[in-house]
Amino acid sequence: MKNWDCCKDDYVETSEELKRFFDDIENVCKKHGYSIGHEDEHGAFLIEKYSDDNINWLKNANINLNGGGD
Repeated sequence: MKNWDCCKDDYVETSEELKRFFDDIENVCKKHGYSIGHEDEHGAFLIEKYSDDNINWLKNANINLNGGGD
């Protein structure tokens, strides 16, 4: 699995730590029956009924781990 790294301006292999992070989010989503989607008009997130498509979208997120976390 690879993710786009905004700091390196290239695709990088997804770290095991990041994979565990995504898996934890997926497990919480399944537990509660919700998932995180994206609303394109205003750039906000949407909370929707659980969807594998939303989980896959999230796991393909761009990463910016060298940037600020504010």
